[in-house]
Amino acid sequence: MAALSNLKQCPPFSTLPDLALRHNHIPELERYPQINLNSELLTNPAGQRFYGGQSFVSVNEGVLKRITRTFFDGGFWESLEEARSPKSREQAPLIAQAGDLIARVLGLATGLRLRILPHTQQLCAERIAQFVETRDWLNSDVRYLAWNRHFFSLAVAGVDDVVRIYTKSSSAATATVLKSPSQTQITCMAWRPLCAAEIVIGCRQGLCFWEVDNTLHLGRTNAPIKIFKHPNNLPITSLQWNKDGTQLATASIGDRSIIIWQPDNGRMQPLKRLGPPGSLLKWSPDNDWLFAATVDRVFRVWNCHQQWTTDRWVCGPGGHVQTACWSPCGRFLLFVSSAEPILYRLQFVQQSLLSSSADEKEILPIADLNACSIDANRTLIGGPAQQLAWDPHGNYLVVTFKSTNCIAVFRTFIQKYDLQISAAYYLSGETAAEHPSFICFQSLYKDNDRSVLTIAWSSGRIQYYAFD
Repeated sequence: MAALSNLKQCPPFSTLPDLALRHNHIPELERYPQINLNSELLTNPAGQRFYGGQSFVSVNEGVLKRITRTFFDGGFWESLEEARSPKSREQAPLIAQAGDLIARVLGLATGLRLRILPHTQQLCAERIAQFVETRDWLNSDVRYLAWNRHFFSLAVAGVDDVVRIYTKSSSAATATVLKSPSQTQITCMAWRPLCAAEIVIGCRQGLCFWEVDNTLHLGRTNAPIKIFKHPNNLPITSLQWNKDGTQLATASIGDRSIIIWQPDNGRMQPLKRLGPPGSLLKWSPDNDWLFAATVDRVFRVWNCHQQWTTDRWVCGPGGHVQTACWSPCGRFLLFVSSAEPILYRLQFVQQSLLSSSADEKEILPIADLNACSIDANRTLIGGPAQQLAWDPHGNYLVVTFKSTNCIAVFRTFIQKYDLQISAAYYLSGETAAEHPSFICFQSLYKDNDRSVLTIAWSSGRIQYYAFD
């Protein structure tokens, strides 16, 4: 197995003053937008956290009208809290007492349900943070990154519930802004394939579909072109488009079903199986398989062409699949459990006509991610993995970690029936305390044939690193 102890140091990209000496200097990267979301959050009025109620002027409403409005804005539980609020208690004591009674009954029922089904606990922000791929999601300035598949367009979701769209000519002042009261606690997003300007954002309220307009700057009123809510009014914690953009798969850590949406006609198909709720989805590049992790040890791989049949696996005790990624060819799936620092491989290629299905899909460990020291200062790298990213050429695998701050880079060699991996080097931030919050690779398209790693650091800055 490959091991982190063989990693070599790569000079930090941003600390070398002479461009010619930078290990990965490419003139094209100088034209990429310089983004520091922390600075934008501090200096821009939109940097404050934005929630639906902040955009409305307070008016005097009756208790029933206020409860009804809260129900449609935030759902049943928010309206129940409004019924029990001090203001409602003062104006309508009987309604508040009825709210207290309902809350006690539901509390008893919830307690009984949690004893039987512990995975159905309330989906607070802290629980969501346990299962998303972004490190320190609750406090990270950058919560998600997404590159457009066909053009130079980078979407950056911030802790302020605002998505900023950057192009090569963008700056902090001219970035397109997607901001709505119906879009809070963003967990995931993706540009629609074969579509120039449509992006979908997964959040607490469900799915927000946007048609990106370059004139949508801060201060202008705008809204998603459509919003899809989860059937059970649950937050969306993972989403993936299929290859041609006709189907969108979503998962919620409060629901056992994976939902397949057809956004053009508004139809949906739940993929139901017994077991814990879903947490993470990864659609294979060849459109054949849909990987679905859960909040427990169980994970599944759905066959998209055989009436959604599924194979079921179980990872190590005490954990769940934290992160996963497909090879660009779609023949190999790599994943890491939250309970053990081991990188596993799942193969989806038939080696011979006589191979059984069990042989074709054997899970094998291929890299040891246990923490080790990498320099004279005893700087650690490794431990439980946070996120995996495989470059679109299939030559490099990048790994970030939950508790150590350096980024590990492995070289990968994909053959028809085999995958080989070896340790390459590690990347570090500008300071020892700076850690990567989220990583992704820029998509390949007509004007870009290079693998460019995009790193959102905990300081709020975004860095680009080009691979050979």
